[in-house]
Amino acid sequence: MKEMALQLLTEMTQNPLATFHHDQWESIDELVTKRSQLLVVQRTGWGKSAVYFIATKLRRMQGFGPTIIISPLLSLIRNQIESAAKLGLTVVSYNSSMDKNQRAHAERQIIGHQVDAVIISPEQLGQTYFAENILNTISGDIGLFVVDEAHCISDWGHDFRPDYGRIVRVLKNMPQNMPVLATTATANNRVVNDIKNQLGDRLSIIRGSLARKALQLQNIHISNKSERLAWLAHNIPKIEGHGIIYAKTTKDCDVVAGFLQTQGIRAYAYHSNLDSNEEKIKLEQALINNDVKALVATSALGMGFDKPDLSFVIHYQAPGSIVEYYQQVGRAGRGIDHAVGIMMLGDEDERIQQYFINNAFPKENQINDLLSVIELNDGIKVTQLEPHLNFSKGKIEDILNFLSIENPSPILKDGTAYYRTQFDYQLPHDKIERLNNIKTGEWQKLLEYHNSKNCLMQFLGRELDDASTQTCGKCANCKPENIFNTNLDQNLIILAHDYLRHRYIKIKPRATFASSGDNARQAFVNYKFPYKDNQLQCEEGLALSSWKDGGWGDMVAQGKNAGQFSDELIPPMIKMLNCMNYAERPAWITYIPSPRHPNLVKDFAHKLALALNVPCMDSLFIQEVKPPQKTMENSFHQSKNLDGAFGINTGNIYSNPVWLIDDAVDSKWTFTIAGALLRKYGVKQVIPIALTSTANNG
Repeated sequence: MKEMALQLLTEMTQNPLATFHHDQWESIDELVTKRSQLLVVQRTGWGKSAVYFIATKLRRMQGFGPTIIISPLLSLIRNQIESAAKLGLTVVSYNSSMDKNQRAHAERQIIGHQVDAVIISPEQLGQTYFAENILNTISGDIGLFVVDEAHCISDWGHDFRPDYGRIVRVLKNMPQNMPVLATTATANNRVVNDIKNQLGDRLSIIRGSLARKALQLQNIHISNKSERLAWLAHNIPKIEGHGIIYAKTTKDCDVVAGFLQTQGIRAYAYHSNLDSNEEKIKLEQALINNDVKALVATSALGMGFDKPDLSFVIHYQAPGSIVEYYQQVGRAGRGIDHAVGIMMLGDEDERIQQYFINNAFPKENQINDLLSVIELNDGIKVTQLEPHLNFSKGKIEDILNFLSIENPSPILKDGTAYYRTQFDYQLPHDKIERLNNIKTGEWQKLLEYHNSKNCLMQFLGRELDDASTQTCGKCANCKPENIFNTNLDQNLIILAHDYLRHRYIKIKPRATFASSGDNARQAFVNYKFPYKDNQLQCEEGLALSSWKDGGWGDMVAQGKNAGQFSDELIPPMIKMLNCMNYAERPAWITYIPSPRHPNLVKDFAHKLALALNVPCMDSLFIQEVKPPQKTMENSFHQSKNLDGAFGINTGNIYSNPVWLIDDAVDSKWTFTIAGALLRKYGVKQVIPIALTSTANNG
């Protein structure tokens, strides 16, 4: 059988001289011959997918049923299907990005025994329809069960995902002699032991060296955003080949990619806020084909993305842990002899990391509120929950997902509706505190790595409990002559600083006044705004900056704290207004009044109007003091909170187009409501402008 497996390896790699890496054949043999439960911990690029696809082919040749593969990312799923096709395997995916017809077609293929493997995301295990109508139908005929990126099972891991908790329960209901393969490149002893405890004593472990011989590692101490951008623009063209630049937020991906483009570097942002999966696929393929120099990506481009000749991975901002860093930097140098891995550390990184830690789990009051609403409205859909709960739709979905995988669960999903079960529920405070402490400790260990004077590869290996890792002989600490120079081009710093100060943020008008007609009637008891009315819409506007963006956003933040905006913000605002396209240029300015800081925006608006030589009118006034808008977390509450908040001074308006200014824009609801009132009273066009955007401008 080994000869057959080797022949399949040559077909999959399309290399007639291909041989198995150490432990690859042993892993295949464990699954196919011994039907073992097996955890494989091997470095990125070792060939874990080759193990389970060759094992799948051999099991299918022996007459067994299809393989089930649990895979966490869509980019991974696409690559897997392409790899399997080289072995003549028919593989289908079943995931949330598919439309109804695509899922129906996949279902027919699976139930009709027309496929060799099914790749699903772990979330599908929580979908009643998939579990009852598809998985149950084939559960007695599964030839192999694969859990890719198995560290996600463990809440000790760097990337624990609650949906992975379903896997253990599913496996308990599967035939005991079914071979199971769990794979990961990022599991230390603590995570390995936890996975073993969850999957059972039958689990065998094959573990290899995690050292990456191709990688030349370096840490660079540049904390200022302008200087980091300048370093990237100066050094990336010097690195041969193509790579990935990692950033923490979608906004920063756009910032980095945008600046590099101004310097003639083909770099594009890749993150979860892209318009479509097709756009993501197009960008992935462009990098694979070397049509772009780099993708600037969040962790959305991580696990499973396979480009063997990727020559560099640079972190514009630091990841959250050593394990996460190893996983991401390990994208580079998988099939070439030399690649570069560089980590920078920004002033903002610790603040971002702390935000992620603080928001990793739902708050107890939010859980209690949601459970109360579900209990009172027996059989309620997600779309019906927003009016009852003052937190975002995304947060509602996260809490529902979190509760649904608890065992026993306090909620039950039937179709699209949620019901309260008889089980009482209490948030596991001890567990959450433990995990938050772990995350904080991991961040401190990453800072220790960044400041280390010892071999960087050995540091990574030891943190992953790989005692075999030796000094690499090529990182910046082992061989200082290999380092990239950290001297900065002052002209590039000036250009980067200027770019950050002229990166305007679009303020796109809201298309509707609610998510439905019923919600509009509930939200606008006073203003009586309809679900949709084009005659009341604002035009598209601009914000001067992003909050604390390293440019004007820093000065805006300072002004808000001081209670007065600097006059230095007047010229850049005028420059922004002069670069906008108008059907008819506004002839006057008005502003959003504030009950808590009545002079902050008013004074700036009057100064701006004076500099523009146009009148500033006090058109809007506070009619009813409402809670701060920032305390409203979803669209229903954000809009309802503004219903009746403003009145119009009818003697202080013109019909000509107007600039409507506020200090900050986030949800756009304040502009939407204030603009609609101005339109209602005869203003021809309302162009919203803001000093800064506090939204996630990805």
